[in-house]
Amino acid sequence: MRSASEPGLGRRCIRLMQAVVAAGILCGARDSRAASPGAGLEGFYIGTYTTEYAGSASKGIYQASLDLGAVTLGPTNLAATATDASFVAMHPSHKFLYAVSETGNYVSAYSINPGTRNLTCLNQLSSGGQAPVHLLVDNAGTSLLVANYNSGSVAVFSILANGSLGSQTAFFQHTGPGPSGSGPLCHCVALDAGNQFAFVCDKGLDKVFSYQFNPAQGTLAANNPPWTAVATGSGPRHLAFDPQYRRAYVICELSSTLIAFNYNAQTGVLTAFQTNSTLPAGWSAANNAAAEIAVHPSGKFVYGSNRANNSSGTNSVAVFAVNALNGALTLVQQAPTGATPRNFALDPTGAFCLVANQGSSSVVLYSIDPGTGLLTLKAQSLAVSMPVCVLPFFTQPPQPVLGVFPAANAALQVGIGNGCGALTYQLYQAPALTSNPAWNPLVCGACGQTNFMLSNSLTQGFIRAAVVTNY
Repeated sequence: MRSASEPGLGRRCIRLMQAVVAAGILCGARDSRAASPGAGLEGFYIGTYTTEYAGSASKGIYQASLDLGAVTLGPTNLAATATDASFVAMHPSHKFLYAVSETGNYVSAYSINPGTRNLTCLNQLSSGGQAPVHLLVDNAGTSLLVANYNSGSVAVFSILANGSLGSQTAFFQHTGPGPSGSGPLCHCVALDAGNQFAFVCDKGLDKVFSYQFNPAQGTLAANNPPWTAVATGSGPRHLAFDPQYRRAYVICELSSTLIAFNYNAQTGVLTAFQTNSTLPAGWSAANNAAAEIAVHPSGKFVYGSNRANNSSGTNSVAVFAVNALNGALTLVQQAPTGATPRNFALDPTGAFCLVANQGSSSVVLYSIDPGTGLLTLKAQSLAVSMPVCVLPFFTQPPQPVLGVFPAANAALQVGIGNGCGALTYQLYQAPALTSNPAWNPLVCGACGQTNFMLSNSLTQGFIRAAVVTNY
């Protein structure tokens, strides 16, 4: 967390603002002592297969870095020895990490060293089923939700104050067979913004289950209706919400389709309104298996990965543009990847995409065009044996860049031009810049808020922004 007194904070001068407003212009001068804004640094954890497939040389969970200014990847380092940590999730405090062991049938809790980002195992518990493949921490940071694939179940565990896992607080066993004759295969668990409803994609039953979630007790109860069915043989795999949680998108592994849903936050009900193929025109789903899905932080684009099952399949990330009015999707790109892109992640700024290619043992960097959402392959990649999960996070957020503009009624509009939706910003004011100015807090925005309206009552002042969200 950065405080207002630390260096690297956005700062912009507002001199004689009353006169400036009357003139209709702004003071363009910047404090001469302020350095150029820092672009920021990110780290990312990489979950890998170690024993699930023959030939893996991985030892567990790795970490690497991304310099947002230079657009370069740092070297990989082993953060923790682990067995088939095929999915990892971070605590909201960014002090703890949680991982599945897909072949060991357990989940692990780790503390994160704030300096080295290495991981120390706190404890391990049975996942409550077979082949846990997905997990997430609830918004309050008090529960861990786990999807068990082979046994088709979902479990919830309490998270203690020290980050370790406590008792199992909920468990639901799905039952089959489904419409296609398969038994339950739970592949993903997701939560809505209100921390009230949990959703489980069951690939075997062709259903997305809806549960009422009690964050205070860590319990689940079947919602009404208890599920939303998808087309037989689709195999719903992963679900992602848009930033406003008005819509959800589900990628289906077996049919290589992406289904768009409207979401009712009061009832927890999903209503499908569109289905798109994730494949290029003319390609057969029989030769492919869709995998990961992500929605851009702006909400304007949706991404889904395709894995080739054989030489007639395609390895790619499909890019869809979102209609701002109704959420409908239009395919705009098929970006080629390495072999078997089981997982990918968009970085917190929405400027980059990291793709984990299980088959070609690489993590590859793409830039994202902010206007079109198109991916451009960068000359940056990391050699990692069988990577299957990527989790990016800030280690040093971009230095806020402030713009200050006169507004109606003698007010000031302050905007953070390079703001990030994952961060919370605090504005401070000082009447003058001295060797040790007193910065007075003005306002703390909501998470993702980048525009502020301030009263303009000072003849001279300086405004400063700080990141106050844990990252």
